[in-house]
Amino acid sequence: MISPARSTTTNADKPSVGDIARIAGVSAATVSKVINGRDGVAAATRERIEHIMAETGYSKPLVSTKVSQTIELVLTEILPNGTDAMIKETTDYAQTLSLGVTVSVSGRGARSEQRFREILNRNPLGVILLLSTVTEREKALLRSRNIPFVIIDPVGQVPDDTFGVGIDNWTGGLIATEYLISLGHQRIGVITGPEDAQSSQARYGGYMTAMHRAGLEPDPQLIVHGDYTAEQGYAAACELLDLPEEQRPTAIFAFNDITAINVYRAARQRTMTLPEDLSVVGFDNVYPSQYLYPALTTVNQPFDLIARKAVDMILDARGDVDGDRCVIFPTQLVVRESACPPKQA
Repeated sequence: MISPARSTTTNADKPSVGDIARIAGVSAATVSKVINGRDGVAAATRERIEHIMAETGYSKPLVSTKVSQTIELVLTEILPNGTDAMIKETTDYAQTLSLGVTVSVSGRGARSEQRFREILNRNPLGVILLLSTVTEREKALLRSRNIPFVIIDPVGQVPDDTFGVGIDNWTGGLIATEYLISLGHQRIGVITGPEDAQSSQARYGGYMTAMHRAGLEPDPQLIVHGDYTAEQGYAAACELLDLPEEQRPTAIFAFNDITAINVYRAARQRTMTLPEDLSVVGFDNVYPSQYLYPALTTVNQPFDLIARKAVDMILDARGDVDGDRCVIFPTQLVVRESACPPKQA
């Protein structure tokens, strides 16, 4: 069994429940409810107490000091957009280590906070966060229980007490766009992911850099925001393909494969032939991209490597091993059959 991570703070330095209560101006019983994840505390009071706990370094496991031999994989929602691939790869690797995996759908807002409290109550070995954004409040909750966590596609500099694993999304966006430019495309549309998703922002940055390097000015009407879902991907594709013919894109770079699949759908509803009338490039290289007709050219995201590294980071933290704190894997373009030179070229 793997023992819990050791704290570097001495018992004498740790604040007591009474100390937290005095600072917050509440009773010790109220603080105890917050510590143990029980109801009966106003949201504002709970937030104030948790903030004080984080600021003072208070740390006490919830419910039990026994660490569950499971990894929590926390997702905003489960969709065929890469999250299902992460579930498979994490589960497969964890099983080779005799560990379990619990998948938690956090949702958003108040629902997300409640899901995090349930995770704390289970006291997992560690947490992998595959979310568009991870709030400071959520991080503080995990830190307060000494639960190591790994953020997938972290934003900016990763703090010393945080682990991160990601891919080079910027280069992925760059090479996808450069490939289309090399075929002769100039009017290249993009369908992005959520505006608050780091992965989408980086892929967009790569797209813009490739266009500017080629001396091409991106047309604002060819840049449509999506959210990595099939529904929004289809709506965005329709928006691009319903432009007048002379304004339509000759190629579309979709920021994930499920969006690219719905570009196929929208194009065929308009009797367009792929790739002769419209070239398409996706991102993720997940099922069924290679089985589409034509097979989808896409940027490979190494979900197997990401999952393994995230689990290894958690095990290193629990074993007090000074391992990697942030790893960024390279991306690679997988060229198949969904892109060719535009007709006018």
